[in-house]
Amino acid sequence: MNENYLIVIENGQLTTYTLNDRNMWSVGRPSNGNMPDIRFYSSTVSRKHGELKNMDGIWFYLDFNGKNGTIYNGKHINAGRNGKIKPTMLNNGDVLIFGGGETTVINYKTVWAMFYAGKLEGQWKTIETDMYSKIMIRGDEGAIEVTRDDKGRVVMNEKGIAIYMDELMFVFGDVEWIGQ
Repeated sequence: MNENYLIVIENGQLTTYTLNDRNMWSVGRPSNGNMPDIRFYSSTVSRKHGELKNMDGIWFYLDFNGKNGTIYNGKHINAGRNGKIKPTMLNNGDVLIFGGGETTVINYKTVWAMFYAGKLEGQWKTIETDMYSKIMIRGDEGAIEVTRDDKGRVVMNEKGIAIYMDELMFVFGDVEWIGQ
């Protein structure tokens, strides 16, 4: 059976949450009287930003329409009809950017996250990549080139995951890469 994870990168630090441990996870910035299950410390994230919810075995993200919003796979999550919260179904590899504004902005103030359904047994490696102008990573579709403009790019293959974040790359498993 696959596990379901939320892989989060904030301020150059990677944290993995095993979602199967419970059916609902609140997401937001902690403050007096508010301690979300998944805590982000960026000032662009709302105190009660949203929640991850398992509904009949399917994971959804419910965005609470905070000031700086959430980006889902490159598109801003908008409120549903009459401002109601509409669930966004999560699939393996879906990327969420918390506090990214109306457009996809990934910087030190935003929080990057990916929903992953599979097995994660082992440790993540952090690789400094600031000395390379481009990197080639072997993914399922062959070699993929990433450059500084590809911050937040995920490359997956049957052996692992690589997440390129410009000056750092996070690698899980046996992923082939070369810096140039």
